[in-house]
Amino acid sequence: MAAFAMLALLPRCGGATGAEDEVQDGALKAVEQAAALPTVCQPRSYLDSRTLMPVGDASVRNDQPDVNMSTHSTLYVDSAPTRYQSYLRFQQEGEGGELVQARLRLYAKQGTNTGVSFHPVTGGAYPPAVTWNTRPTEGAAVATVASVANDAWLTAEVKGAVTSRRTFDLGILPLGDDGAEFSSVEASNAARRPQLDTVYRYDWCTYRGSSTPSQAWAKTLGGASSERVHALLNLPDGSGFVLGGTYSGGPAQAGGAALPGPSGILVARFDTAAQHQWSRAYAVGQLVSLRAMTVTPVGNVLVVGTYQGSPDLGPGALPYVNPNTGELGMFVLKLSPTGNPVWSHGFHAEKRPAWGEGQIYPSFVVPTVVATDANGSLIVAGHFEGYTNLGGRELYAGSMSEASDDSTQSLFLAKYDYNGGHQWSQVFETVDEYTEANALTTDAAGNILMGGRGNNPVLATPGKRVGTAFVARFTPGGAPVWGYGLNGAIGRVSGLAALPDGGVAFAGGFNGTFTFKGQTYSSHDPMHDVRPDDGMFGTLTASGGEGWVRVLTTEPGGDIAEQVAVDGAGNLMVNGRVSADTFDFGGGALGTFGLPGSSGLRFVASYSPTGTHRWSRMLGTQVSSAFMAVSPDGATRLGFTFEGSTPVGATTFVSAGQADMGLIQFTP
Repeated sequence: MAAFAMLALLPRCGGATGAEDEVQDGALKAVEQAAALPTVCQPRSYLDSRTLMPVGDASVRNDQPDVNMSTHSTLYVDSAPTRYQSYLRFQQEGEGGELVQARLRLYAKQGTNTGVSFHPVTGGAYPPAVTWNTRPTEGAAVATVASVANDAWLTAEVKGAVTSRRTFDLGILPLGDDGAEFSSVEASNAARRPQLDTVYRYDWCTYRGSSTPSQAWAKTLGGASSERVHALLNLPDGSGFVLGGTYSGGPAQAGGAALPGPSGILVARFDTAAQHQWSRAYAVGQLVSLRAMTVTPVGNVLVVGTYQGSPDLGPGALPYVNPNTGELGMFVLKLSPTGNPVWSHGFHAEKRPAWGEGQIYPSFVVPTVVATDANGSLIVAGHFEGYTNLGGRELYAGSMSEASDDSTQSLFLAKYDYNGGHQWSQVFETVDEYTEANALTTDAAGNILMGGRGNNPVLATPGKRVGTAFVARFTPGGAPVWGYGLNGAIGRVSGLAALPDGGVAFAGGFNGTFTFKGQTYSSHDPMHDVRPDDGMFGTLTASGGEGWVRVLTTEPGGDIAEQVAVDGAGNLMVNGRVSADTFDFGGGALGTFGLPGSSGLRFVASYSPTGTHRWSRMLGTQVSSAFMAVSPDGATRLGFTFEGSTPVGATTFVSAGQADMGLIQFTP
């Protein structure tokens, strides 16, 4: 198994001496001598350092040509009276990059005065199957050592013997008749087993575009516990922003005093320069999950999520939901601009199926998205099975939601006034499979825009498949105005933003085939019906007509546009991920093949009101989720969850705990 770390190529500030200094200087010199990437892409270089252990090693001897010595704890190298040679195999991880260093480290139990040499080997058998008669053929020596001390480490640079990014095979031969003995991978003392220290250099483009947004600031939040971002929202008056998240594993850090453990919901407020103003914890140690958050025009924070038990979020205990039966309830919570709880409500669902002979069964009601309007209303959408009452009339998810097996879920949409009073709630029953809300916003007139997945005819005319990606518009009173679906494909709209001209921008994912303004778009895997495989984003007009669309398709898939926002000029900012290590969002490729630790690119990209690429940025290899807030002037803030070390913009973020939260702003 490899131990690895990714090192940014930044000025060295002391602390490295001797061999470490030499390694870093050599790596930096190799980087400096490499051909520079074009400046238009804002290139960046990283050193990926890994320590590898052999997957096999063995010695062979000429007087017993069929003997296998792979289980010995010692590697022998000698020429007389018996000739011994030793071989090692290392399995490298990852792809791509340029090798800067490959240093073999062997512990000499018995040294030699006549030295050893190191060779690339090809053909024949490899450890653990190798014998003298099946040994590989050695190439020219890439390194020699004239003598080796007893009970000491031998280090040799063997980069010249590395011919593959996958497997590295090496032979050790004697230079004279004074034999040497080295600890093998079977040695009882694990600290003395062979090691190969490799360093690969990666150069990649982190930015593309004709207009260059600068990085205003960057900040890391977190401590020893695991902190995760769930929302990032600008304050409407332009005075700063609010972060929402969760934590587990002990006290948390969100920029101020430590928040009490062992777990909870966190909300923190910052000014425009990311200076901490306040942070609060809620439902500490309770069975509560944050699902979505928004901010009202005067700075109140609205939070929705799920719970079990009867937690107190501040205004009082919520109605009891039995955690032992799998029941899951929904809460809605209002916080003041300083984080003080104002009011909260809790709701539950239950099943009363015809086949149950009058029995009541536990169910769930799950909020997935929340929005507000000019009046500070709380508008929430989600899904449930069976029956629920969200403060008005009882809602029924339909008989399919109470089936004895293969039950489905239906979607709800509800609105509460400034003081938490129920205004209205309604249900959109599942026609087939399920419906789900994944995006919710309002326009300047208070009209409600909802996006998600489903095929209820109010939301979107059912297509050829279940699970159509839809956008639907409602009046402030909840009356449907229009519904649009990407018919023919399975998909999901996961992000929405109102446009200045009354239209709406959308973002999401799909698989299958759909037609938009007469052009057909297909995913790489049209038969996959569990989750969207490819991303898409675009615009609709105020009446639900088609504007423009772009798709993100890579092989094997797993692309999605997760979030979309709009600045005052109508430019779109899209946040999401693609499964490839390199991708062209319209201005040239970002990333590079074989990025270390990468499962694809997380990105943020900007497009004009007509869909023309403006700029795009890569957000790092260890970013698991990201949330975006865009100001009217186009400044783009991001809050994200990351682990380990990852570059975002011009900053390398390094986590202190299992997962930490990062903040960054790009200013046009």
